[in-house]
Amino acid sequence: MKESFTHNLLISEGYKLSEDAWDEHGRRTYLHDDIATREYFMMLAMTLRRAGWETDTRRLRLFNHRHTGEIIEIEPGGSETTGHFLHHMKRSAK
Repeated sequence: MKESFTHNLLISEGYKLSEDAWDEHGRRTYLHDDIATREYFMMLAMTLRRAGWETDTRRLRLFNHRHTGEIIEIEPGGSETTGHFLHHMKRSAK
């Protein structure tokens, strides 16, 4: 796996890489132990904004990167997990 700035940023924020299908499908999935509350999402948005990510104004829990064309989507964990998932994708992978 070729590490990217975004990957390193997510790891530093406590995310763990769960699936790396970047080369095959343009997607990486991460898991975080914290529940994706509104407060958590707002703190993550501030961190991502400093790295060039923008909150999508039309879709919930979605970030866009204007320069790379990539997106980040937050998925609340299901009944089997206490945390949440983060999907980092090439726009064409969505």
